[in-house]
Amino acid sequence: MGPAPESSEFVHRTWVQCENESCLKWRLLSPAAAAAVNPSEPWYCFMNTDPSYSSCSVSEEDFPEESQFLENGYKFVYSQLPLGSLVLVKLRNWPSWPGILCPDPFKGKYVTYDQDGNVEKYYIEFLGDPHSTAWMSAAFVGHFSLTLKAAECTKKKRWYRSALEEAYQLYRCSAEQRLEVCCLSKPIVSETEGLLKELEKMLQQIQEPTAREDESRGEQLSQCSPEALTGSPFHSYHEEDYIVPDGAGLKAGEYIEVITNNLKKIDALISEF
Repeated sequence: MGPAPESSEFVHRTWVQCENESCLKWRLLSPAAAAAVNPSEPWYCFMNTDPSYSSCSVSEEDFPEESQFLENGYKFVYSQLPLGSLVLVKLRNWPSWPGILCPDPFKGKYVTYDQDGNVEKYYIEFLGDPHSTAWMSAAFVGHFSLTLKAAECTKKKRWYRSALEEAYQLYRCSAEQRLEVCCLSKPIVSETEGLLKELEKMLQQIQEPTAREDESRGEQLSQCSPEALTGSPFHSYHEEDYIVPDGAGLKAGEYIEVITNNLKKIDALISEF
């Protein structure tokens, strides 16, 4: 456990990561030093104004646990990580697991906030074979680092190894490229949306019949009377082939079968998800 936050030495300070590929350590900067950092340019350890941590050969400094800040009356505020970030998640009874911040396919967002507007939870697609998803507290989510050493995993060892291998491959990728591998939401959701739009269009056609259908409806329905069924040239318009919901006529074979099949497809997609 790190040092207790007995003074304000940790308050209003900012973490910055060294972009040296052989380092990638995090350094804690003072407000003045953090204000001088240009976010559009790379930052390296030698640029640190604190001489104690201005070399890549120096280990990351100790930092107190969040519980220690809370005990001393400080509030721990998490910065929002960008969509598509490669992260490492602390799990109970499991080693820390790599994942990607991606949108929840049902809520359409990847982050939630508490009543004060601070980051509360992230939606994560966990890597490995197979992938899995969950909402996780921001307190357990941090940046993934290449310096991570594989933990001892007593169960699902192959799954854990596959997750680390995938994380190493995605480390150099852009956020957009990482989101492309989030396979548990995008393909299923997009296909489901397409089917729903098709159903919506068909329902609109039912509710708004064409002018020709309006003109011919009276004649077609009149031929469905018992007197006109036998030997009538309009026998193909028998009531079993034509449905009249609220006065709107539609061909059962043309609409109901397609709607039923699409609903089955949607059900299958949801079951797969």
